[in-house]
Amino acid sequence: MDKTEVLNVWIPYRLQGIETMLWAYNQLYDLASPRRMEVFVNGTKILQGDASAILNPMLEVGFIYARSLLEFLGLAAKDGRLVERSGRFQDDITIEHFDVSGVHLKKVSPSSALDAYTGGPRERGEHALVAMFELANKGTAHLSSRFPDGYTNVDLEIACKGVRALVEDNLYAKLGMQIPEPPKQDSKRGASHG
Repeated sequence: MDKTEVLNVWIPYRLQGIETMLWAYNQLYDLASPRRMEVFVNGTKILQGDASAILNPMLEVGFIYARSLLEFLGLAAKDGRLVERSGRFQDDITIEHFDVSGVHLKKVSPSSALDAYTGGPRERGEHALVAMFELANKGTAHLSSRFPDGYTNVDLEIACKGVRALVEDNLYAKLGMQIPEPPKQDSKRGASHG
């Protein structure tokens, strides 16, 4: 594991994906039907169809990235509550892999994660973060008879801002860093990181 690459590429890329999720959600519900789209690259049409063909995957990737970063911090969800993540895989990259002067950073506790939410009642912040787990797990990663609902654009906005703030406060600030800009496309490789 190259911790520098995780800090400078993988985490910023995922944070950008979470921001894109919120943008896609707003586009999906603000655009009038029919939502026909055409995508052009250098003047050549490469895709056409309903806008949801692009916007839905942006949503789903954002849910997965949010869950990934919350798990990186040591958080999980169980029975509608934010809990400490347990049972990590041996090859998981976690916040505990990073240190300041030889002292490893610690998992973020559910309590301290919710203490960081200052936009209203703790329950609202918890609801928004739990939404990322439920939408990633039951709404995206698995086919389920219990699709999570009851979440709104407000929940997505709280979660987007919350995940970023938790990563910034508990990782980058402790390392004395600003969150780097997400990587740009690597013209030599022909693809962006992530």
